Amino acid sequence: MKLKHSTYPALLGVFAAVVIGGSAVAGVPEFQSAAVSSLDQTDRLIVKYKDSKAAGKGAAKIAAFGKDRQAIVDRAGQQFGLTMKLSHANATGSHIMKLNKRMSLAEVQAVAQELMARDPNVEYAEPDRMMQKMFTPNDPMYSQQWHYSEATAGMRVNTAWDKATGTGVNVAVIDTGYRPHADLSGKFVGGYDFISDTFVSNDGNGRDSDASDPGDRIVAGECGGGQPTQTQNSSWHGTHVAGTIAAATNNGVGVAGVAYNAKIVPVRVLGKCGGYTSDIADAIIWASGGTVSGVPANTNVAKVINMSLGGGGACDTTTQTAINGARSRGTVVIVAAGNSNTNASGSNPANCAGVVTVAATNRSGGRAYYSNYGSVVDVAAPGGDTSISGN
Repeated sequence: MKLKHSTYPALLGVFAAVVIGGSAVAGVPEFQSAAVSSLDQTDRLIVKYKDSKAAGKGAAKIAAFGKDRQAIVDRAGQQFGLTMKLSHANATGSHIMKLNKRMSLAEVQAVAQELMARDPNVEYAEPDRMMQKMFTPNDPMYSQQWHYSEATAGMRVNTAWDKATGTGVNVAVIDTGYRPHADLSGKFVGGYDFISDTFVSNDGNGRDSDASDPGDRIVAGECGGGQPTQTQNSSWHGTHVAGTIAAATNNGVGVAGVAYNAKIVPVRVLGKCGGYTSDIADAIIWASGGTVSGVPANTNVAKVINMSLGGGGACDTTTQTAINGARSRGTVVIVAAGNSNTNASGSNPANCAGVVTVAATNRSGGRAYYSNYGSVVDVAAPGGDTSISGN
């Protein structure tokens, strides 16, 4: 059973609907089911040693990684014809190991088991999985934003705006970053780029304070495993999510935001082919006011984190640790249920404990045809399914 929140901030109702901007406003998965295999591979392994400690009120304690530990890592890798080198550490107290080749998640999990069997000082080891964004933007005209005002299945936010508009609230959008847009002028505060891999970042460098989105266009086969099967243009996904949350309203331009007086803290974790679990974990910790080594303190701590991203499988220990830390600092973590028309219990981070998992409804109030479902779903709100009928 997923742990539920016992209390919710005053604006949670508004932001729960916002996440549907992540899982539902457009309503169509960014990657079709044929591309799932690209998520079933990785070239990184997360290793947490028992003498490390996750970031809490202060920085994480990172265990020393000397020759003895490297030797054990080497021997574990040799069983699979693999070499592994330390890439960096993250705020969960884990070491991120770079593999010399991409392997299936099952193979990397076997490597993890081998390492844990050889070294009793390893608390846990797990594949550093890739996560991907959840939707494609739809028509931006307010008159077509039926999910705002229609009585049958809309949120009727036009009647709620007299009570709450997001004033004084920072929302961290952990996504692809942002692009300048007239409807978002003055909305962005702070931000950071947490992508550590230069291929994924697509901006020529690793982590830095520039959270702008250079694009995530990919050509056929570029993500490994023959995926994607055809070229896909840049999604500008984070900008769309930010607009759903906080686009300027009543200004005669573009769309209306659900919480249009909120501020957006853009946190970039997704680039070409997706984003690594370990980078996302650091982003969660930093956005909620935690300490990440080598990264300046976040002076715009988020009350709400929005993550319209995910992948398959159980919730990673690394992700759960980061979420637990965020919640301990008073931040609500809202995630998309997913767009695979399957039980969300198999979708990560939708199945993590302590998050608010949001599914999508259609225009008649039923489940949107693509939306994930199940007992881990906390709330559902209007999605991008424009048809009246639905299941």
